[in-house]
Amino acid sequence: MDVRNVADCYGNSFIRHPGDYELQFTGRKGTETDLSAYPTLAELQLNNTFWSSFTAPHDGLFMFSGITENCIMDILIFSAQKKEGEESSSSYANICENIEVGTAVIERILKVKGNQRFGLNKSPNEQFLYGLRMTEGMEVYLLFNASISQRIKVRLNVEYEVDYSDIDVESLKSVTDMRRSNKHSELRIQLRDKSTGLPIKGKLLIDNSKRINGLYSGSDFIFSIQEREHLKLSIDVIGYFFQDQEVFIEAGINKELTLWLEPAEIGKKMELSGIQFKTGSSELLKGAEIKLVRLRDFLLLNSSIHIEIEGHVFEFGESTFAGRRMSVARANTVLKYLVDSGVSRSRLSAKGYGNEFMIYPEPKFDWQEQANRRVEIRILKE
Repeated sequence: MDVRNVADCYGNSFIRHPGDYELQFTGRKGTETDLSAYPTLAELQLNNTFWSSFTAPHDGLFMFSGITENCIMDILIFSAQKKEGEESSSSYANICENIEVGTAVIERILKVKGNQRFGLNKSPNEQFLYGLRMTEGMEVYLLFNASISQRIKVRLNVEYEVDYSDIDVESLKSVTDMRRSNKHSELRIQLRDKSTGLPIKGKLLIDNSKRINGLYSGSDFIFSIQEREHLKLSIDVIGYFFQDQEVFIEAGINKELTLWLEPAEIGKKMELSGIQFKTGSSELLKGAEIKLVRLRDFLLLNSSIHIEIEGHVFEFGESTFAGRRMSVARANTVLKYLVDSGVSRSRLSAKGYGNEFMIYPEPKFDWQEQANRRVEIRILKE
């Protein structure tokens, strides 16, 4: 196709990974896709459509949740088994052709009301159906059909629960065992992919310890606990958001910690906790530089990632021009630090949202107000 049109099956938008997505409808139906080959869908009138597709990375359960604007929406899920030896592009075209002649399988039909959550999960109700079991390489096509002909947006969170029965999880592990004897209690730390639950290999930096300070590599770590300590952990894995943790350990008590790392994929966000500003100012509070250094290192480690720096403020009522300007100034403060620290300016953009997305719209405590004054990053492209 010369022009991709998400209102048509052939122009569908690819859901490449589990995560958060925002569907932008065109305000009209497609020109190519026709459901007349399905007698059971005779009463379904296509009006404002959005097509997307998802391919299973492993055997597992496909689930999602979304919320519409104030309209009724029909959601249909079609499937066709990928043929052995056939390229994905060929399989993708055939599914659309099969829909047109009525041979594609209708896996789910869901009619939802506006301003209510909908989707597939493990607890079906009026707005949710049970998730779809998929095998590795299987594709599904999702048709969203809105009742109003406007350029509405739908927020979608996609989940995929992997079936581990056919995956050799142990082969994915890289164990770093720093114990010198079996006499002491143990600290076990595991690095896991938040989307799949599978082991991932990365770097673990331990600080504030008398015995085990250092930089370690692996997916699973084992240390001896010989005294009471408050450890500071820094975790870095290529392709994932960095993570910092603190853990208290005590001799005689075993401790196990699983750290779930979020893949740094397009559209994903990360809040930069620890980067705070003086009230009514874009001046950073003391201690913010520690987190900024971590962000800089993340960008240098993942040199192909481009991000948007998003500033947010706290203020009551509707977002004001002054509030939005302040949020832009705070985002630009972070941007300037990164550029001065050696990150290419072409990989960065800054945007202010005022108080449009406050975490606590009606805060009761100072820490909730401070949480609204925050900076987040969003992955724009890789």
